[in-house]
Amino acid sequence: MKLILNSDVTKLGRKGDIVDVAKGYARNYLLPKNLAIVATDSNISIAEKIQEKRIAEITESEELAESIKVALADAHLVIPQKSTDEGTLYAAVANNEIVEVIEKFSGFKIEESQIELNDQVKEIGLHNIKIRISEDVDFDVVLEVIPESG
Repeated sequence: MKLILNSDVTKLGRKGDIVDVAKGYARNYLLPKNLAIVATDSNISIAEKIQEKRIAEITESEELAESIKVALADAHLVIPQKSTDEGTLYAAVANNEIVEVIEKFSGFKIEESQIELNDQVKEIGLHNIKIRISEDVDFDVVLEVIPESG
């Protein structure tokens, strides 16, 4: 059964895509939840317009992602934190703190969900952080955690 997706569906497609799915999946899941509509001639022309709009948005967001990547390419971010004498932090560095430092450093505001940490940052020192701006654009930034003075 041919359908046009109304919103992004994991492992199936993105909004505006024309997909071919089993009738049961369409009738029992996609159509009742308004995730898709039946692909008629008029709906297909609407879907093509949605896809053109999405391509334009993707191009624009990729350009923005590249400019953020250039701005943060060799960034060395510094965050002061309260710590013990041994160098362990009283509280792990949160993603929102990293977002604030990036915004102060580059002027770009990114989402907390775009920061990928392998482990929580709980010690003084240098840490590599991966920032994924879009599906195609990701890069590493060095975060230095220093003891807070005072």
